[in-house]
Amino acid sequence: MKNNIDFIYEYSDLNLFHTRVKVLTGHYEGLIIEFGGSTLAQWVKKRKVKNNFTFEYTIYQIPEQLKNYKLRGTPEFERFLAYLLVDVISDRDKDPKAKQKLDEAAMAGGIKNVKINIDASWYNYN
Repeated sequence: MKNNIDFIYEYSDLNLFHTRVKVLTGHYEGLIIEFGGSTLAQWVKKRKVKNNFTFEYTIYQIPEQLKNYKLRGTPEFERFLAYLLVDVISDRDKDPKAKQKLDEAAMAGGIKNVKINIDASWYNYN
């Protein structure tokens, strides 16, 4: 998947250093999620290398066509998210403004110009 074609991403305006992603094409078009921490673990078991990739995410918006489907925990959805996260990380590694964006996200005021809008109810902390 390609940035600005299949998805867009930015640092979160809610959670320090989390990455918000909006899917623009395909089966999950319109999905907005936010990735938190992730880990890649590797070990050897019975002479075979095993990999385990885990990541945290929050779903902020589910498109209408997927409202009646179980997403969280299904292998197809989790695989999609894993590949999406890898593509976001890969794109960020190539971005010449990545350090500038990271610095803005780390500032006291955080992200100011949000491209991926979510429902205002996510901002209420009552």
